[in-house]
Amino acid sequence: MGPVTEAETKTEPAAPASRVSEELYLGDTIHFFLSAKRAGGRSQRTIDDYRKKLELFQRWVARRYGYERGAEEVDAPYLYIGADEVESYVVYLRDDRGMSDSSRKNHLAVLRSFFQTLSRRLDIPDPTRTLDEVRFHSSAPKRNYLTKREAEILLSSMDKQATDASSVGEEKLGIHEARRRALAGALAARDHAAFSAMIYAGLRIEETTALTVEDLSFSRGEEETRVARGKGNKERVVPMSPKLKRSLRRYLKLRDDLVPAGETPPPHLFVNEKGERVTENTLRRRLYKWVRQSGIKKTEIKPHDLRRTFGTWYLQENPGQVRELAELMGHSDLSQVMKYALSDEQRARAGVAKL
Repeated sequence: MGPVTEAETKTEPAAPASRVSEELYLGDTIHFFLSAKRAGGRSQRTIDDYRKKLELFQRWVARRYGYERGAEEVDAPYLYIGADEVESYVVYLRDDRGMSDSSRKNHLAVLRSFFQTLSRRLDIPDPTRTLDEVRFHSSAPKRNYLTKREAEILLSSMDKQATDASSVGEEKLGIHEARRRALAGALAARDHAAFSAMIYAGLRIEETTALTVEDLSFSRGEEETRVARGKGNKERVVPMSPKLKRSLRRYLKLRDDLVPAGETPPPHLFVNEKGERVTENTLRRRLYKWVRQSGIKKTEIKPHDLRRTFGTWYLQENPGQVRELAELMGHSDLSQVMKYALSDEQRARAGVAKL
């Protein structure tokens, strides 16, 4: 008999209570969960995020119990998972994968939803039901919105490039240089309009890229932006602020510069230099570039922070109008917008000073 390996000395989990549950594998339950969420109206983006997180957990469980058989066979029985496994997995995310507190919270939230859905729909154990509270020690929360001065500086860098591109003609620059600058100016005007839609209308980045020209209305007194493909396929209408109106009108005048000669522009409002619908990744990269160029002190800005900026500014100007803000931002749960009422440090300090 050869030496006993670590795998052979490992304690096996207790035998499952029922044969039906014993035959249920993680892969089956993940498929069931994703199908249920898809039927419930979750977007493909959300479904993909769920799948990515759950498959990472699936691989971890398979390795833990020796069920990993190469890339094609990575699975384990569902009932091998208890509260200890979930807690150990959270530690793994921190120690082995170096995830931040916020990322681990997000992973745990997906796991809770996963197990609760299965327990409710399939009448099988939920290992998170008896899970001790998992505490995450985060540093002081960072401000996740722009001040009006920061937004002004950020947008002005795009505004300058869009304006400069049209100030010099072909006779001074030459045809090729003039066209290059015209393209750069049109892209800057596009970025200004796209990011203005997030800041002044509270659009998500995926909603921004999905906008069509037909979604805009410039009728006097009825200027608005229609979000026809919002989260959960909800439709909403957001009044168009004067700043957003000016930005969109300028971009629409330059939009044809982004469409190759002789080609019909797509229905989508925001296009790239090839005349095709701009992608979310492109807008993200462009935002990071503009942030670096602008020189504003708040350098860690993500596209969703622009949407949060809209929510924060709205409640600063309209205290108490939480329900109205929820409708403008496409939230069905009022608690989702309450964080904007608490995120202004200056107002919080002023309020405490009055006590």
